[in-house]
Parts: sequence; C-alpha cells; structure tokens
Amino acid sequence: MTDCDLEQVRTLHRAGRSREALLACRELLASEPNDVDALIVAGTLCLKLAEPRAAVDFFSHVLSLRPNFVPAHNNLGNAHYELRELEAAAASFQRALELAPDAAHLHRNLGTTLREQGKLDAALSRFQRALSLRPDWVRALQSLATTAMELGHWRVAAEACFIWLQLRPANVEALGLASIALDELGEQGPADELLDFDRLLQIRAISEPPPGFASLADFNAALAQHALEHPTLRALAPTDPRYHCPSLRLTAEFCTEAAGPAAALARLVAAAVDGYVSELARALPAHPFVAGAATRFALKSWATVLDGEGNLEPHVHYDSYVSAVYYPKIPSGMSSSQPGAGFLEFGGGPTRFPCRVRRPVRVIEPREGLLVLFPSYFYHRTAPFRAPEPRIAIAFDTVPAA
Repeated sequence: MTDCDLEQVRTLHRAGRSREALLACRELLASEPNDVDALIVAGTLCLKLAEPRAAVDFFSHVLSLRPNFVPAHNNLGNAHYELRELEAAAASFQRALELAPDAAHLHRNLGTTLREQGKLDAALSRFQRALSLRPDWVRALQSLATTAMELGHWRVAAEACFIWLQLRPANVEALGLASIALDELGEQGPADELLDFDRLLQIRAISEPPPGFASLADFNAALAQHALEHPTLRALAPTDPRYHCPSLRLTAEFCTEAAGPAAALARLVAAAVDGYVSELARALPAHPFVAGAATRFALKSWATVLDGEGNLEPHVHYDSYVSAVYYPKIPSGMSSSQPGAGFLEFGGGPTRFPCRVRRPVRVIEPREGLLVLFPSYFYHRTAPFRAPEPRIAIAFDTVPAA
C-alpha cells in the first residue's frame, strides 16, 4: 500500500463519503492485512458508521501487532461500549490508562462505563480525576454533575454546575441540575431564581387565526388533522428514550412544508420565541438563564398524540434553550373524572435522583389555542388522563444557532 492510497481513503472520509472510504480501506487491507495505519482508519470508520463489531475486529488486530498502542485500546473500549459489552469496555479503558495514566479522556471513558455498570462512586472518582487533569472540560463536568446528582452529592453537583456555567453561560442542562441541587441544599434564594415560574413561564392564548384561515377553530382542526395524518406519526418502542406510555405517538419534524397549517404555526411560534427572549433580556438581563445566552435559534417541532389516555413523565429538553407547546386538540371532558387530569405540570424531577425536597408544581390547564413558552431546563409532565378522543400537542425546541 502507498501513502497516497490511504490518503485517498482519508479524502473520501473528509468529504463525508465514509461508506465508500471503508470499502476502499477494506480493499487495501485485502492486499496488506497487517498495515496498522489502514487498520486504524478502518476501525475508526466502522465506529462512525455504527458498525462496532467490525471495529472490535480491526482494533483487536491493531493490538495484536502493537500491543501498547493507546488509541487502539481506547477505541476498542469505545466499540465494546457501543455493543454494551461493558466489562470488555472497562478492561480496554483500564489497559489504556495503565499505559497513559494522565490522559483525561481515558478517565472519563472509564468513568462513563463504570456509571453504566451502576458503579457510581468509582465513576465519580474517574470524572474527578479527568477534571483534575483538564479543569475546563465541559463534557467531564457534565458527567461529574450528573453522577453526583444520582448519588445525592448535591454540593459536588452544584459546584460542577457553577464551573460549567462559567464556561458555557446559560447552558440549560447545567441550570436544570443546579436548580435541583440548590433546592436539596436548602439554598432557597438561588433555587427560586432558577425556578421562577412567575417570570420565566409565559402563557399566551391565541385568539386570532393566522392569515389564510377563516377562524381559530379551522386552524386548530387543520393542525390536528395534519398531525393525525402525518406520515411519520408512530408509537414508540419501550426502549426508546422518548417513550412514556403505550398510547403515545410522535412525529418526526412536523413543520416541514412551506405553506399550510404547520408552516403558519411555525411562523407564529418563531415570533413568540423572539418576543419571549427579547422580553427576558430587558426584564432579567442578569438572570443565569438570560445572561450570555444565544439570541438566534432554529426551531425543531414534533406532534405529540396521546390516544384517548396516557401521560408524560417528568422530563426536560436539554438540547434546546426555550421550549414551547401549542394545543390544537384537547378532548372534551378530559378532566371531568379527576381534576387536573391531562394538565401540563411544571416542577418535580427525575426519579433517578434521590431528591427529598418537593417544590410545589405549577399546573396549567391546556386549552385549544393555548401556547406555553418556558426554559428548556424546567421539568414538565402531562398528568394521566382518560378521554374519548386524542389529546394533540405540537411541541417546539429552539436550538441555538452557531
């Protein structure tokens, strides 16, 4: 094999043609099966293309030729981790650390694997070691804070979040974890500031239909029909991280058309988000959610259909900054059997954190034509309900623009 041949493989990879690059690399290895550089490239491509089993084979071959090559041990661990072969992954990361004990990324990789194995104390120590070597590493701070939360080490979690926020102002995941940790520490003032429902929740009753619709009822009916007939609407497998209950169906991106009800709703929500962000910047410029935040966003949207019954467990949207929900269809009599059934609730937290403080929740009755905007770190849920018709909501996340 010539260097030029392997460089061509790398060029294909850099151009986004990873599948072609892997095929070319396999052809090169067919003639020179022990070429370490080509084996490394092939294994890396397999990881990128979600072929971890093949990656295990390539990196194992590398290590048979170069037993002390740290990147191969690390990537072998990554491949085993993707396969959920956690014992093998931990062994690979441990061997890499024996060879490179001051590599921060290896401590985090081992810590992540230990955390998945339920070895939270050992994982926390690894994340702390990674940060001692690289104090400004946001991903390690994220791992440390989340693991500390799961252990109930609230002070450790809060301090990690404060450093995280210095590096990434207004980061919603850091704000969400900090709000819970501060509550548990009894630091009421800072916790109240982060969970200020009165000032950070915005509820708008849309009274006029967008242009092109005779009435708000016509607009909502068109949205509901669009949601129920959306080609991507489907139920989720229980293993899907977005799964909440058997009656839940979700769409992929909802607002894809240039015209029609979804496009009209996207314009309405985009204007509302811009107004919400501008209002907070004027009213609360020093608030941790506002200071240093992005000002331009891209909208992501999806329809949520609960078929006659169901609920959503408390959750957050950490990939977003501001979240919003619009209700085009609320079944009649949804709350007649039990007050609050099917309502939107803010507050609480995930069951995986051993929280003892129970902050009062903020409850909002969903109504057709209602738009709710809120910080994406607010935990929220849909209370259980039963009704003769589906409950339809259109949800939005705002992704900060680069």
